[in-house]
Amino acid sequence: MLHRIQIFFIILISFYNYSQEEFIPNKIDEGQIIIDGVISKKEWKNSISVDLDYEVNPGNNIIPKEKTKVYVLYSNTHLYIGFHAFSKQENIRASVRSRDDLGMISDDFVVIAFDTYGDSRNNYLLLSNAFGSQLDARAINALTDEDRYDINFNVDHETSGTIVSDGYQVEFKIPFASLPFPNGNNQEWNFNFRRNTFREGIPIELRSQTYDRTAPCQICQTTDKLILSDIKIDKRVEFLPYLAGNITGIKSNLFDEIKYQKLQPNFGLGLNVDLNKNSTLEVTLNPDFSQVEADVTQIDVNSAVALEYPERRPYFNRGTDIVKYVSGAFYSRSINNPLISTKLISQGKKERLFFLTALDQNSIYQIAGEDRSYLGKGEESLVNVLRYQRLLSKNTRLGFLSTNRYYTNGGYGNLFGTDGWFLLSKNLRFTYELFLNLNKEPVADWIESEDSIFGRSVVLDNQNFNGKSLYFQLYRNTEKWRSYLTYRDFSPNFQADVGFVVKNNRRWATLYHAYQVFPNKPALQFLSFGTKADMVYTYEDYLKTISVDAILSVKTLFNTEITYTLDFDAFKNFLGRDYRNLESNRFVIRSSPSESLSLNLNFTVGRELAFNEAIPEKGKELTINFIPLIQLSNKLRISPSIRYARLKHLDSDSFYYNGSISRFSIRYQFNNFFNIRIISEYNTFSDRFFIQPLIQWNPNPSTVFYIGGNQNSLSEFNDDMYSLFRVDQTQLFLKFQYLLGI
Repeated sequence: MLHRIQIFFIILISFYNYSQEEFIPNKIDEGQIIIDGVISKKEWKNSISVDLDYEVNPGNNIIPKEKTKVYVLYSNTHLYIGFHAFSKQENIRASVRSRDDLGMISDDFVVIAFDTYGDSRNNYLLLSNAFGSQLDARAINALTDEDRYDINFNVDHETSGTIVSDGYQVEFKIPFASLPFPNGNNQEWNFNFRRNTFREGIPIELRSQTYDRTAPCQICQTTDKLILSDIKIDKRVEFLPYLAGNITGIKSNLFDEIKYQKLQPNFGLGLNVDLNKNSTLEVTLNPDFSQVEADVTQIDVNSAVALEYPERRPYFNRGTDIVKYVSGAFYSRSINNPLISTKLISQGKKERLFFLTALDQNSIYQIAGEDRSYLGKGEESLVNVLRYQRLLSKNTRLGFLSTNRYYTNGGYGNLFGTDGWFLLSKNLRFTYELFLNLNKEPVADWIESEDSIFGRSVVLDNQNFNGKSLYFQLYRNTEKWRSYLTYRDFSPNFQADVGFVVKNNRRWATLYHAYQVFPNKPALQFLSFGTKADMVYTYEDYLKTISVDAILSVKTLFNTEITYTLDFDAFKNFLGRDYRNLESNRFVIRSSPSESLSLNLNFTVGRELAFNEAIPEKGKELTINFIPLIQLSNKLRISPSIRYARLKHLDSDSFYYNGSISRFSIRYQFNNFFNIRIISEYNTFSDRFFIQPLIQWNPNPSTVFYIGGNQNSLSEFNDDMYSLFRVDQTQLFLKFQYLLGI
């Protein structure tokens, strides 16, 4: 039966290939190229050259005004690539940055894009600015940039950059051992080169091959061929030991001295072993998952459900692009504090495998409801995640997922499902996800609530239940039109114990349709306007939501993008009560008018519900998020921010809530590896203030040394004697982690 289904889809789906050109670089001896950011004619004399002949944004595959030449060589163990980006020195935007600093996208930078398997599953992107600062990422197929780019993907490689009289030059040295690709000493990779620069303040993107910006599969367009012969493939065996320690002090009373506890040392070990070029086994023992930099606190005062935070732990970011689901079937931060974890990642020409196990010492237990979610802190559990994906063709993929969590005091959560991705034509794509869950609650006091879900009590009392979820989307993108139809279905008892699902009991349909045009004029580079309609029903066929959005987006002068959304909820049901005519106006403004300044401004004004009131009522909403970034020099930058939210009663001057979170960071980047930064944050919702100084050395993705501290004021003291800079709790910490390769 499966064989017939495969044949059906292969026949159904057309193959859409983009133009391609073959490049065969010359082979050199190791050590011929010195990575110093200067492209010496003597060193690069035998290289092949590639020109970036196409401006793909804002121009549509036109001849660019900016000249860029790329030089390619390789040895037995490394690939060498040099960029010469021609420009006037005064027009170059660049700052010295730490690794994977997203601020680099405001610089001039060059990009190497690899599709080493030639199957359009991924593009591996290596970026560098004029100072050799690195950012690497994995690009996948998705609708938005937020979902498309996984910046936690790392490739251990060298870069060096120099500003020269006629522009800047960047050299890359890329070990073959650090890139995933098929087995074999003879390789044929898909690739292209790119450059992002500015012309009179307007961002310009150049590429070495043409680019169709209307195609639903953007990464499918990396199709030029790089031919490498008789390379040497080394199997990596890497040890990643770490030593860490912290000491904490706290006041028992307001006027007491801070009393320090004993130093808390910690140590652990990571092990990465290449079983072959396609398969890697990772083991981590007593991992230290403390974050180098504190999460930006989200405003949750009016949220009826738990909030999702991005994953920052390198172990859980490596290879997890394959388990990203719209349905929330897997959420790595649900594995909270593992004592030991193993992970097997395998990628062949036609299939991918991901298998993770973990013994989680402090499990998170989350229950989704129709309007609210419930969160509890549990005890120890065993977690398994198995993901398999099969490529039937370049345009067709099918996958399977199984997740399991078994609690030591009884109970379990099992989830099984399948997903698919089908490129039906050059402009049309279909995706789906289908999951079933089988659960038995533990007997525990992790959640206190008198609520029930479809007759099942929220408290954990050993009940059995099961549910399902379904998601599909039909997406179409052309030169003038962008549209999609999405359907989501979450049954009342759907639960993902290793995922992130906060609402269920809903059948949700979305229709989006927009007109888009690329005038390519300085004052109007892009224009899009359209509408989105949502309708939500429960499983009892009760209407939950009717919502219509009008959306306008423009790109204009000063490298500015503006998006306005009129969100009109004609009908909304919450906790059994009906509400009508909830209207909000949302503005998103992103601008980078110069190298020294970039701005992000989001604000919303309208009417919203006070979700956390005993009886939710309408109120007048105002939210403002303002995040400027100021570059004072090539090495020094500051970033103040303010996030403000209030909801005012309709018939009085009182507020359901009214507060803000202010944050300030200052960073001095001595070089690409070493920086000092100070972060502070004041939260008026909780009346808490903290300041975090940090010194960090990070010469490669795995080696890191940092020392810092957290100084906090506690809200329970603030009523007695408030002082913004009072310290009631302090913590000093340090960590040294070093990559040892064999």
